[in-house]
Amino acid sequence: MMDLDTRGESSVVDRLRQRGALERLGERRRYREIVAASRSGVSHKIISELLGTMSQATVTRALQRCSVDPDVVRETPAEVIDRCVAGEITRAEMMAALLNWRYTFGVVPTVGGVATDAYITGDWDQIEDAYYNDLIYQDEFDRLSDRQLKLTDGSNV
Repeated sequence: MMDLDTRGESSVVDRLRQRGALERLGERRRYREIVAASRSGVSHKIISELLGTMSQATVTRALQRCSVDPDVVRETPAEVIDRCVAGEITRAEMMAALLNWRYTFGVVPTVGGVATDAYITGDWDQIEDAYYNDLIYQDEFDRLSDRQLKLTDGSNV
């Protein structure tokens, strides 16, 4: 968890967390709109002009990033959590979505049977990151972990 003494500062800390969540959501939504506009035939130049905050080259780079990393535009557990932190959905709605998620897990890729020093993240890494950054509570993390263990063990959920 974060090494942050929040006694007496919870409203400030909460507002900062909410601001961060809103900014991450805004960026993700901006990418989605850029992709949608490009797919519908709007030129990079026009997208840039309509946004007013990105150069044509930045729009091009954003589209390249989206083609290389689909997580930029697909819904992720981190986005669901950010929607809750931003106040768009309740904690119950967040947990309902996260408890029904089919998680992927990070892997260390191998080359010729030898493990590399790289790591490819999975959806579950976002749950752990959210927990360690105090975006989800201990009891929520425990519920998600228990559910995942039951799925892994083949038990009924």
